Parts: sequence; structure tokens; C-alpha cells
Amino acid sequence: MFYYNYNLDNDICTSKGICSAAPDITALQESMFVMLRGLVHYLLELESLGARNDNIKIDIIYSIVYLATLQEFTREQIFLIITNLYSNFVNTQNVYHNLCEDNELQFKKFNSPIKFESTMDLNTFITKGERVYKFKYKSLEKDVRNYAEILFSIIKSIAFLLVELKDNDKIDYAKVDKIINAINLYNKTSITKEKLRKLISALADLNADLMFELNEIKTEKFGKIKLTTVSQASEKGKSILVSGNNLSELQEVLENVKDTDINVYTNGNLLIAHAYSKFNQYKNLRGHFGNGVETSVLDFATFPGAILLTKNEAHNVEYLYRGRIFTTDDIPPKGISRLDSKNLQPLIQSALETRGFKKAHKKASVDVGFNIDDIDNLFSLVANNLEQGVYKYLFVVGLSNPNDELDNYFKNLFHAKPKDAFVISFSYESKCNNVFSVNVANDYSLTTKLLFRLFEKVKVDSDKLNFFVTRCDNSAIAGIIRLCNRGAKNIYMSNCQPNIINPSTLREFKKFYKIHDMTTATSDLEKITKNNSD
Repeated sequence: MFYYNYNLDNDICTSKGICSAAPDITALQESMFVMLRGLVHYLLELESLGARNDNIKIDIIYSIVYLATLQEFTREQIFLIITNLYSNFVNTQNVYHNLCEDNELQFKKFNSPIKFESTMDLNTFITKGERVYKFKYKSLEKDVRNYAEILFSIIKSIAFLLVELKDNDKIDYAKVDKIINAINLYNKTSITKEKLRKLISALADLNADLMFELNEIKTEKFGKIKLTTVSQASEKGKSILVSGNNLSELQEVLENVKDTDINVYTNGNLLIAHAYSKFNQYKNLRGHFGNGVETSVLDFATFPGAILLTKNEAHNVEYLYRGRIFTTDDIPPKGISRLDSKNLQPLIQSALETRGFKKAHKKASVDVGFNIDDIDNLFSLVANNLEQGVYKYLFVVGLSNPNDELDNYFKNLFHAKPKDAFVISFSYESKCNNVFSVNVANDYSLTTKLLFRLFEKVKVDSDKLNFFVTRCDNSAIAGIIRLCNRGAKNIYMSNCQPNIINPSTLREFKKFYKIHDMTTATSDLEKITKNNSD
């Protein structure tokens, strides 16, 4: 979404309160990862003996998702997550041990830096995780340690994609196996940075493949993407807000309310739903409410109806709205009611009981989506102009990461760019000449799809191509590596919040893959034009 009505003083830090990584969360993540490694060890040993368990593998994928979003949970919920993981660990270990005894085979014990016991409490897990964290940083070579961190970022990105595929009944266990085997690499006594880098490249490609696969599934289920004007106004009446990324759950809500007078609004990245032709048939889908993922807490506070957080959508919602926020996640945040996705009656009843909008509120509409034929024609024209020398530079701007600094950066960049430069922006909008913006509502899979249509016409390793990556998350890391694997030379990246990636790891990541820091628009343009003239 283009966030121009967004109050930039209320960024993700102030609205969610998680601008840095809490030491106890980092320690818990270390303990959980050790347990995951042990579970993978026993699972693969069993598999080598002919005892495969795909259900445990799916549990591992979900555990990675929980581990990645651990800071969103309360201590009680974290302890429940760890308890479930410990149960899988112990049961799998026992099954393997018994199988070895029955067949007089050698039991290969997991060499764990932590002795896990059923009596351990959360504080013990934190203490042991701190020790593992310190030992890792003392014992591992710096490059190996940083490549291992980068690898795990991509594993987390893939885990979210696999969960989405599982929710669509399209899971491919051969791809799940690649993640299980990648985790097992951390169990090796000796591991080289070369081997890590090779695996990182392979998994970055897998990450992109899964995004393409999800695109195909969404198109099959919800129709083709079209350029669509979406109302951001609100209408008088009872209402439900659906937030997150899960299109299937939005459709389920719409099916359940289609014979009622309840209005449904999307929030966050579900803005893209309005561009899928399938959703045009639902009269209850009135528009989009709110300014973006970064302001979700503020959006929820001002929405006068029931709210559904779709699966795998992490939100720190405080505990202010108890009784009217629901989720279909297995482990709901504190103060949020869990729903069965097949029984949305409590959500509907809550919508009927809340006051709803007392009057309509006007707000400018927003365009979302694209017409693929228009995009292809534009890409062909840009490619031809690059080849003919009409354009010497092509700037590709990634998904939005709203804050004052970046907003000003791109305003200046678009204004001061050379006359022979063209910009394709997936985020920041501009009325300047030679700037084309396409609103994909921060959907990585759609961005990936469009980029590789561009690369069919403009070679990704062209010296004229310059990429600006503004979001900093696991998917962005995987996407950058994919670009680098294919020869992209000029990638500029903004800073990351320390709760997303360790600052020292980020520095090394940029060094490993020759990524430029985004500084000021003027300085970066000088560097780009100088490099091109050289």
C-alpha cells in the first residue's frame, strides 16, 4: 500500500513497542533452536531406518514460524510453545531409542549443549539460552557465524511460505525436507562458510519458487489481478475488519456474512484482495480501513466493530480490545479469542453487538493491482529505450517501509534523478516524469512475479539496473540473495531495525553480497552516475 495518509510519527516502533531485540527473547530463541536441532536429529535417524513422520516435520515448520515471532507472545504462551516442542522432542527420541534397542542398533545421541528436562521452567530456558548464545559467539569463526544467521533468516522466510501452502492443501514434502536437512546442517561438528553460502543460494531460489507457486494458487482460487480503485471510506453500519495476508479466510468471512447487512473491510496487506476478480462478487466487501501493517494497533483501536486476525499474522495488540478481536491461529495472543475457521459465528455475533460506524466517513480512494498486459507493454518499452540509449539508468524501488527518512529520500531521488533515468516503484509514488508506480500492497510474491517478467526483457546483470531495497525482513534477505545469484550488481539497502536482524550480521551480509548502504539521495545518485560513466 502507498502510505501517504500515514502519520509517520507513529511508526512500527511506537505502535508496537519492539524496536530492539529483548535479551530474554534472544535467549529463548537459542534454547528453542537447540531443541529443534535435536528433534531434527532424531527424526532423520528414524527416517534412515525407514520410519518417516511427516506430521512431526510440519510441526517443526510451525515451530520455526513461532520462533520467528516469539516476541509477539506472552511468557505463558512461549512456555506452551516450548512445552509442545519438548513433547515432540522427547517422544521422537524415545521412538528412536526403542527402535534401536529392538533391532540391536547403535543409538546415536544428539550432542546437545543443553540438557533438557521436564522440570525446566521458562527462566531456566532463558539462562541456558544465554549460555548457548555466548558460547556460539566465542567458538564460531565470525564469517561462519554470520552465514549461519543469514541461512536461518531464509529458513524462517520459507517456513512462512510452507505454512501458507499447507493452509491451501498444497504442501510439497520434498520442499519441507530441504528445510529439515538445512536445520540438520547446524548439527555438524564442522561446517565451512563455503558450504553455508552454497546452501543459502539454493534456499533463496527455493524461497522464490514457493512465491511463484503461491501466486499460481491464488490466481486459480481468486482470479486474475486487475488494476482496481479501492474505497478507504467507511459506511454507516455494523462491520468486521479482516487483517493479515490470508485471502482464504477473508473469503470465508465474506461467505458467512453475504446474506447480512454487516460490512467487511480489509486491513494491512489484505488490501491486495480487492485486485483479485473473485472478491468483486461480494457486495459486503466495502473497502479498506487503516494505513498499513505498521499502524495495526492504532487501526484496531479506532475500528468500531469486530476484528479478525488471519492465520500467521503477528500483532502486538496490547490487551485493550478484549472481546472483539479474534484469530484462527492455534496459539492466540493474550486477550484475543480463538476461532475455528469453519465456525465464524462468534465473530459475526461480536460485530452485531458492537456499535459499528454511526455515520459514513470520507477518505480518498487508492489504486491497487495492475493489468498484466499494460505492465508487459511498459516493460518492453523500457527495455527498448535502455537498448536504444534513451534511458541510461533503470531504478527499481522495492516494497514500502514507511518512515520520514525514507519518504524524504525517495522524494529527493525521484526529483533529482537524471533525465535519462526511469523508475519502476513498488512502493513510493511520485508525479515526476519517468516514474511508474505499481501498488502490490507489499505482496512479495506479486513483486517477485513482476520482477522476473521484467528480467525477461532487461537482463538482471545489466549495469544500468539499480535496485533500492527499503524493507528489511527475512523475505527481503532471501530476495536480495536471489538477485545476487543472478548477477545483479547495484543493490542499495536501507537500515534495519535490530529486532529484525543483528546489526553486525547485517553489516557482514552487505559485505558478503556487495550491497551498498542507502545514504542520501544526492550522494547515492552521484555514486550511480559516476559508476556508469566509469
